[in-house]
Amino acid sequence: MDATKQRNVNTTDPSTVEDQADRIVVSFRSPETDPDEDDDWWVADSEWLQENMTEHTYRRYLRWAHAGPVSVGDEWEEFVNCGCANPEDVLLRVEEVDGGTAIGSETTIDVVSRKAVVERSDG
Repeated sequence: MDATKQRNVNTTDPSTVEDQADRIVVSFRSPETDPDEDDDWWVADSEWLQENMTEHTYRRYLRWAHAGPVSVGDEWEEFVNCGCANPEDVLLRVEEVDGGTAIGSETTIDVVSRKAVVERSDG
């Protein structure tokens, strides 16, 4: 992410969101990767990144940062802490929204690699 770009901060309390989705599926990829191709992927240790993104604290962060209406295809520039103050930039993309139209405090967030989504749709 560009250090000079200001990020809009979401101040919505997830517990106040109406029509909360039961579950959303979010894919991740490197910002340099074509989202619709399944070759030339570069996300360092993607299994490790996915593991860190499924941590309770990261998913809680996503519920707070993106509380409110959500649609398939929405993309968010984020980063994952790789330890030792070394963040890894990722693009998160909403792949599925089940049982509602918004992210709230009760929404389950599943994280998968974008590569797995593309390979699944090709197969």
